[in-house]
Amino acid sequence: MPAEQPPAADVASTVGATNPPEIESILDAAEAQFSEIGVKLTTINDIARRAGVGRVTIYRRIGGRDEIAHAVTTRSAARLIDEVVATARAAETIDDMIGNVFATTVIRMREHPVWNRMLTLEAASSLPRLTTDGGALLTNATHAAAAILDEAVKSGLMPAIEDLAARAEVLVRVAHSVVLTPQAVIPLGSRDELVSFAQSHLLSIVVPHRA
Repeated sequence: MPAEQPPAADVASTVGATNPPEIESILDAAEAQFSEIGVKLTTINDIARRAGVGRVTIYRRIGGRDEIAHAVTTRSAARLIDEVVATARAAETIDDMIGNVFATTVIRMREHPVWNRMLTLEAASSLPRLTTDGGALLTNATHAAAAILDEAVKSGLMPAIEDLAARAEVLVRVAHSVVLTPQAVIPLGSRDELVSFAQSHLLSIVVPHRA
């Protein structure tokens, strides 16, 4: 029997819970600053100025720059999971779900201003966090993907499958690869291309014995 998965909505709450307004304001300011000049060039003074608070408040409520960067990326991941869960629940067929969830995930990652800055301006320090040291990132994403698939099984969108978590991890690893290396042989630049790729090549991973 497939292992029981937590509800998809619960996965998002474990990745990043809603913060108090003051912390949200600080994270908004930090995200805007990181988007402009990257994490390494940002100072606590920059964030404090944007947020309209003192340095001491930032240190007391969140911590230093590394802690703030972690909080910003964690919040972004939670928001992405929320959007992906909503996309999955709106699907009427498993084909639509796999195609649209994959496309939404890749596009949102590509378009995220902070992640883009980290990869373009700070690749030497950022790439290890997303690759060799990215186990926690992939683990959280796999839990979310497995919960989405489990919810699809319970709603009747797809049949029960063995090794659900392993199949979810394969989907996550493919999306991760496409985000980090967007151009190769297969055209994956547009949403339509991403949806078509997922439905043609990833759907069989999720529903391997469909007639």
